[in-house]
Amino acid sequence: MTSAELVKTLQLPIKSSRVRVVLSSTPTLRYMRMARAPMMLPRHKIARESWARDKVTWTPSDWANVVWSDEKKFNLDGPDGFAFYWHDLRKDRKVLSKRQQGGDSVMVWGAFAGKKKCDLVVLEGKQNVLMYIQTLETNLLPFVDQELDPSWTFMQDGAAVHRANCVYEWFEEEEVHVMDWPAKSPDLNPIENLWGILARKVYAHERQFNNIDELLECIMDCWENINTETLDKLVGSMQKRCFDCAMAKGGPTKY
Repeated sequence: MTSAELVKTLQLPIKSSRVRVVLSSTPTLRYMRMARAPMMLPRHKIARESWARDKVTWTPSDWANVVWSDEKKFNLDGPDGFAFYWHDLRKDRKVLSKRQQGGDSVMVWGAFAGKKKCDLVVLEGKQNVLMYIQTLETNLLPFVDQELDPSWTFMQDGAAVHRANCVYEWFEEEEVHVMDWPAKSPDLNPIENLWGILARKVYAHERQFNNIDELLECIMDCWENINTETLDKLVGSMQKRCFDCAMAKGGPTKY
């Protein structure tokens, strides 16, 4: 609710500017954008709550044996959306310049489990089912064979390419156990947080890139420098994520 809406709703005998002054001087209040969460139907919340309750008793070692995977797009001009920052009124305002067509972008696939992360894979062009299987075959399988015990579980979201019949046939052939995953649940997926950490490193100090090679070099360097403590902390948050989701009856969580 805005300050003007407060004045109107409460029929206050003061201007909205005065309300803003009072609110901004209150140490427990801060004007901020709402957290983003996918639009959920009742069936989504039911599925999320059921999933969370089923997994809330998992131990840290159980979670450390899950391979979290996802794709991520990076743009030359910076992350999608508006760039916000705290502005020092004594200095000139910062300007974010973007190419007319938005510039080029690159898509990567990544995965991690416990304190180990897989090498990032650059995805060429629009991905199809066969390309996805090839990514898993040449990158996922060598990673788990080297780093995990045979009881590992694979997590992927519900993207159309991921859910194709031939992908699941490949999973069956390779004896890959795939975790059931509730729709509308980026907050339950720690690799989403890992992408956020990576993006902040890549675009630190409002950095923009001249070409894809320069962008890719930075992405790979930043990925390589993500430490095991960061990965361990993300995996260690899973029990709390499940608890919070169950307590929210499948609603969105702070993650």
